[in-house]
Amino acid sequence: MKNIFLFFVCMQILFLANAQFTTSTSSTNERYIEVKVTDTLLVNPDAITLKIELPKKEKSGFFDDDSDQDIEQQRKEDNEKLATKKKIESVLEKYNLNYKFHEKKDDKDFFSKDLNLFENAYEVHLNDIALLKKIKSDLSALDKISIIVTNTQLKNKETYELLLIDKLMKKAEREATAIAKAMNVSLGQPLNVSNQSATDIYTSMFNNPESMGGFGAIFSMMGNLFKNNASPENVQVNISKTLVVRYAIK
Repeated sequence: MKNIFLFFVCMQILFLANAQFTTSTSSTNERYIEVKVTDTLLVNPDAITLKIELPKKEKSGFFDDDSDQDIEQQRKEDNEKLATKKKIESVLEKYNLNYKFHEKKDDKDFFSKDLNLFENAYEVHLNDIALLKKIKSDLSALDKISIIVTNTQLKNKETYELLLIDKLMKKAEREATAIAKAMNVSLGQPLNVSNQSATDIYTSMFNNPESMGGFGAIFSMMGNLFKNNASPENVQVNISKTLVVRYAIK
């Protein structure tokens, strides 16, 4: 009886070992070449939003109070602000641009959906990068104003994404062909393509800014800057994609 029991135990061990060997052999027999390719297109935006901010008031000390400020000094600052606004508006009107000035509000609710990112600043809309450079050049003589790109938009982004996918697939085939040649095999058709676009990491952070009140508006602006590679120096829209392509081996 004991010998029969040992016999069945040995047979079970052999069966499991054989199954494991078969599975391992099967996985190693999968023959394919997999490549990962990344590329980027920089595209001029169709719409640009600018923030042209006036100089901020500098306080003389930590305990300085606006209400105690000398009337003459206040009048002087008001006249300087008015003169600066006239110069800015003359430049904007020179190029027939759509703009709006937002006054500064002392009573702000930072959790309100109406938090204004453009207070004490001009909100300007344009559709030409070359025009942005002209505006910056014309306003460069004004002291302490800041020009910030808050948003860029691309109307036909899907068209450029399709161009980028086509470019990536050709790049993947070139790389896979080179690898196949080094392995002394022939490259077959693509078996699988996986889209691993890097821009997807921003989706959950910035897809619903209005639910976060005023801070959501700030995050929305930051998200556009990150995703679109926008800055005062470079406002082109950055379209980046990463594909993982698996090819059969003949």
